[in-house]
Amino acid sequence: MALRYIKRLLWWLVKTLAFLSLVTTAAIAAFVNLAPTFGANPSGESLDRVLASPNSIDGIFVNKIDTPLNTRSSGKPFSLTAFIFPPEGKNPTSPLPSQRFNSADFKEGEFVWFGHSTILFKTNELNIIADPVFNRGSPVPLIAEPFEFQHNPSITDLPLIDVVLISHDHYDHLDHKAIGDLAATTKQFLVPLGLQSHLLKWGVPAGNITELDWYDSIQVGSVEFTLTPTRHFSGRGITNRFSTLWGSWVVTSPNLNVYFSGDSGYFDEFKIIGDRFGPFDIAFIENGAYNDDWQNVHMKPEDSAQAAVDLKAELFFPIHWGKFDLSAHHWNEPIKRATAAATKLKMPIATPKVGEVFTPDSAPSTQWWD
Repeated sequence: MALRYIKRLLWWLVKTLAFLSLVTTAAIAAFVNLAPTFGANPSGESLDRVLASPNSIDGIFVNKIDTPLNTRSSGKPFSLTAFIFPPEGKNPTSPLPSQRFNSADFKEGEFVWFGHSTILFKTNELNIIADPVFNRGSPVPLIAEPFEFQHNPSITDLPLIDVVLISHDHYDHLDHKAIGDLAATTKQFLVPLGLQSHLLKWGVPAGNITELDWYDSIQVGSVEFTLTPTRHFSGRGITNRFSTLWGSWVVTSPNLNVYFSGDSGYFDEFKIIGDRFGPFDIAFIENGAYNDDWQNVHMKPEDSAQAAVDLKAELFFPIHWGKFDLSAHHWNEPIKRATAAATKLKMPIATPKVGEVFTPDSAPSTQWWD
């Protein structure tokens, strides 16, 4: 009698677990398919451009050189401990120093950093913003929430934007809420191949989106924008990795020459870009969220400083740090290492606070993080 009862109980538990598994799977699938943050896969003319690209194979983009994403050694187990339970000092415990940005005073030739990889600058009467992220750097709450600042950057602080540049579709570079906020007023969105479908889903008119392949260029007014290669990857969903292109931007005007890296592992293409488009007045180069486990697709600070040399930059500006907790290192380790590496290479480095307006000729180099 007892054995029969135990069997029935076990069978009930199995059916309950199976049901819960189905419900959970269905809920995840619905979230991925319906939540706007995930965007949309390339389709229509955008998909045709993806398939025709020499940098894709059957719609899957590939790096210039072999780039395994996982570089974890077989004897090193993966651990989420540093992310779920960060050690003391890993993240800021009080609001970080920053300045309140006033768009009314924003002038020709000036720049401002809003943390991580978001850069606003003005050249030849165009207000240009790269990778505008003003919300969290993940699709779900509590993960990659921005640090607190004395003056938290807000998209409402921005002037009227003429050109938005996107480097790739990862969440910490392509913020669907920010894109939605900019959709009605921004004249041009310049993106790598395949990203148009994301932007269309978030309300950007098709006529305001231009997709580019590596080394494609477009002229807006008197400013030329060129998408250049990086060593990285893409994807916002579970099954669409490599379906859209990734890249960096060269912005050349009569008064200014700017490089913006997006995300990249170190590779020799930096030298090619430097020879072809340099020297640069300023180079914004990824410097953070690095890890031995993904060193092919994210540079360590010493690599970032060397990339600035390869690019023939007059000034190195480390980005991709100081706003989100995306790796195991302490929040200010990237800038400390980048500053030391730049000093060793005799590369001038810019380190303004978030929200602080500067020009390449007057960029602060204070160690505000200490």
